[in-house]
Amino acid sequence: MSKKESAMVTTALERDELKLAISHRRTRALVIINAKDLNYRVVDCSRKLFCRVHVSKSCPSYCPVIVAAKDFATGRREPKAKITLLK
Repeated sequence: MSKKESAMVTTALERDELKLAISHRRTRALVIINAKDLNYRVVDCSRKLFCRVHVSKSCPSYCPVIVAAKDFATGRREPKAKITLLK
């Protein structure tokens, strides 16, 4: 694959990704979410250590931060957290 083709593939993938800064009560997180299939990756979270010890190895899908990110990406309802779209 040439550099031009790989750049086109990268930009096509990045187009669907949203980089979000989310604040919900005492929790702050940076999340990258794919708007098409709603796959998410938590870059940083203020409660990451708590979730790893008490919940699971990764952030659960029922976390208020993840729910707010999915609500923002799909537009199905107003997110309960404060969300800032990052570039």
